[in-house]
Amino acid sequence: MSLAADLYMGSMNGLREVWSNKVRSLLSMSGIILGVAALVAMVGILQGMLGNMRASFELRGGILKMEVRSAEAPEWQQHIVGISPGLTWQDVLAFEKAIPLIAYVSPIVDLRWARFTAEGKRTRAMLQGVSPDFFGIETRQIAHGRTISDADIDSSSPVVVIGTYVAERLFPDRDNIVGEQVRLDGKVFTVIGQFEHLEVMVAGRNTLRWENRRNYIPATTAMTRFNGNEKVSSIAVLGDSVERLEDLQEQMNNTLALTHRGIEDYEVRTQHERLEEMQKLENSFLYSMGGIAAISLLVGGIGIMNVMLASVSERIREIGVRKAIGARSHDIFLQFLAEAVVISILGGLIGLVLSTGFLALARNLIPDGATINLLPTAAMFLGFLFSSLIGLVSGIYPALRAGRLDPIEALRYD
Repeated sequence: MSLAADLYMGSMNGLREVWSNKVRSLLSMSGIILGVAALVAMVGILQGMLGNMRASFELRGGILKMEVRSAEAPEWQQHIVGISPGLTWQDVLAFEKAIPLIAYVSPIVDLRWARFTAEGKRTRAMLQGVSPDFFGIETRQIAHGRTISDADIDSSSPVVVIGTYVAERLFPDRDNIVGEQVRLDGKVFTVIGQFEHLEVMVAGRNTLRWENRRNYIPATTAMTRFNGNEKVSSIAVLGDSVERLEDLQEQMNNTLALTHRGIEDYEVRTQHERLEEMQKLENSFLYSMGGIAAISLLVGGIGIMNVMLASVSERIREIGVRKAIGARSHDIFLQFLAEAVVISILGGLIGLVLSTGFLALARNLIPDGATINLLPTAAMFLGFLFSSLIGLVSGIYPALRAGRLDPIEALRYD
């Protein structure tokens, strides 16, 4: 008999054994079923979460974004730190004139939590002064109206672009509030634009909920009507290519060294750190979840081994009879090995079906769980492959033990 025929017969015998001992077989499969289901379900949920995190990262400028912030000057410059003007509007103008590698550059004048009032209602939300380039750096979709223009910057216009948080609280019954007037810390502003609602769900929470609380006015308006000077809180920059980011960072540092008169009271931050942190988070999730699934699969393999050893003990006389009528040791070995593989394959298939049920349930229970991947094909393939390998490995020892039984001693076994 050929190897293929032996494997086929062993598989048929394995299926008959599974069917004749349904409860025992199901219990032996339980570890494999839960391991595969847990692996596939966790990867499906994780893929949705990480996809949202990446979308959030890209929305905020991605890898091309850089940010200049104030920093404490080194100790050896502390006695002359007063000669630096700090971060100002002049830094932004210098960037625009001196650095061609910049695609967009915008000052950010952070006015923090401003008081918004209109039609007898009031709320607090974040208010920042920016230039038109800001909306090229951070992708924000306008639902109604427009964003800040160069004319608004030149004339320091009292205009504001409103986020959905303020719009819903001040004008709950209005879909379009462009043209309405609101008071920002007592100053009258006209609404020229209204953002679309931003939502990126991670673990059931909207990671961009704070973005919906942000509202924007022209940077020059923020400086003249609120701060009374040209100071800016930070400067946002978007590079024109990934390949030239290092050159861009060097040119930014050189320009700032001139405008700050050699005082190093600033720092240029890149998105590399955030990207690395995100990748570390991805790896930690994958390793931890993969470890849990691997332990479940290992437990399942031990269960299969125990069941197969029990099966060998129960069928010693049957093995003796088969050897007495001509079955060879490797025939017995293949039969028991095929039975173990059949159990693990069935467990893997049941686990795959169960995982899709888990994912569908999670999609309905987790708020905005539409990003959950119901069919993570790579994880399903790996889960099924690992379950089959576990069955193969866990079945080797019982199969060897069955194949090595002495037929005479086996026939004497009662």
